[in-house]
Amino acid sequence: MPSPVSSFRAPDWVPSISSGGRAVLDHLLRTGGASQASLSQVLDLSQPSVARLIGTFHAAGIVVLGERSPGVRGHPSVQVTLAPDYAFAIGVTLVGDAVGVTILDLAGKVRGARTIGLSDMAPVSVLEALRTLKTALIAEAGIDPTRIIGAGAGVSGFLVPGEPSRFNPPVQLAGWAGLDVAEALGAALALPMLSENDGTAATVAEGLVGVGRTCRNFGYCHLTNGFGGGVTVDGRVVQGRLGNAGDFGGVLWLLGGLYPSLDTLHASVRAAGGPDEGVEAMVRRVCLDTPGVAQWVREAGKSIGRLAFLLGHMVASEKVVIGGRLPAPIAAALARETILPATPTRNDMPFPLPAVVPTEVHGDAVGIGAAMLPLRKAFFLEQT
Repeated sequence: MPSPVSSFRAPDWVPSISSGGRAVLDHLLRTGGASQASLSQVLDLSQPSVARLIGTFHAAGIVVLGERSPGVRGHPSVQVTLAPDYAFAIGVTLVGDAVGVTILDLAGKVRGARTIGLSDMAPVSVLEALRTLKTALIAEAGIDPTRIIGAGAGVSGFLVPGEPSRFNPPVQLAGWAGLDVAEALGAALALPMLSENDGTAATVAEGLVGVGRTCRNFGYCHLTNGFGGGVTVDGRVVQGRLGNAGDFGGVLWLLGGLYPSLDTLHASVRAAGGPDEGVEAMVRRVCLDTPGVAQWVREAGKSIGRLAFLLGHMVASEKVVIGGRLPAPIAAALARETILPATPTRNDMPFPLPAVVPTEVHGDAVGIGAAMLPLRKAFFLEQT
C-alpha cells in the first residue's frame, strides 16, 4: 500500500507528461541543466525523441534554452535548464513542537522558508499559523501564487491502516491522531495536498539535494523531538507496508541505550543547568560547547553505531546520514563520534559497513522533501 495520503490533482495548465519526458525533466532537476545532445546519451532516448520533447517543453515554458556549446562530434548543442518560475509547491513541516513552511520552485530551489515553535500544537493553532506563514512567504518570495501546483506535508508519526490513511503522532501532536491530516492541511492552505511521514520526506530531500547526489544507497537518521528516518536503495526511497519503513525509533527502543532525539538532547542540556525553554528554542542557540551536549553526543553515537551496523548488514547501505533538526555542527560531531561495532573478519577482510556522515541538505529537509511530493507527481520520476 502506498503511503502518501493524497487528494492531489495538478492544475489544468500542467500538461500530461510521458515517462520519457519525466526522465528528461528529472535529469535536469538533478543536474541543474544539460546539453540537449547529452540527454539522448545518458537517458537512452533517441536524439529525435529528445528534440521533440525539449521543443514541447520549451513551447510550454517548462524549460529554458541557453547558449549552444560543443556537442557530439563538435556540433553545437543547446543548453537546457528547468524554468524555475513555471511552477511552485509548498512543503509543510509538522513535528513535535514546531511547524514550518517551505516554498520550492520547479528547479528544486528554496524560494522561501520559515519554521516557528508553538507551545500549542492543536490543529486549530497549527492551521492558523500555516495560513499566516503561507501568506507571508509568498509575499516575501515575490512569486505568482497562481503557479503553485499544490502542497506536501511531512508529519511526525507512523501511518496506520485505514482509508484514508492516518498518522499516529507523538504526544505533542495528540490532537491530530485520527484526523485526515492531508484533508485538514489542504483545506487550510486551499491547495491539493500530499502527506508523508516526516522522516521519509526528509529522506526524499537528502536524495535530491544531499548525500543522494553521489550515493544511491543510504540510511537517513531523522533527529527531531523523536527519532525516525528512511532508507534509500538503488536511488529509491523504500516505503514498505503502509509507508512505515525507516521507523528506526522502534529499532533503538529494542536495542536499548540512549534514544538519540532532540528531546533527550534537551534533557541533557537542562540537567547540565541549561535554561527552561522549549526544544525549538534550544535548537536555535545550542552549540558544541553548551554543557550537556558533549555527553549526549557520546551516548547518541553508540546508539547510531548499532543502527548503522544493522543497516550495513541488512540493506547494504553505503552511508548513514545524520540529519533532521539537529544543528549542523552537532550533527557533524555525532557523525565523527559514531563508531560501529566490529564485525569478525573473514579471510582477513571485514564486512563492508557504511560510513556515518552529516547531512548535506541546507535548510529544512522535511519541508524541502514535502514540497517535492507534488512536483514529482506532476513533472518528475517518482522517487518513492
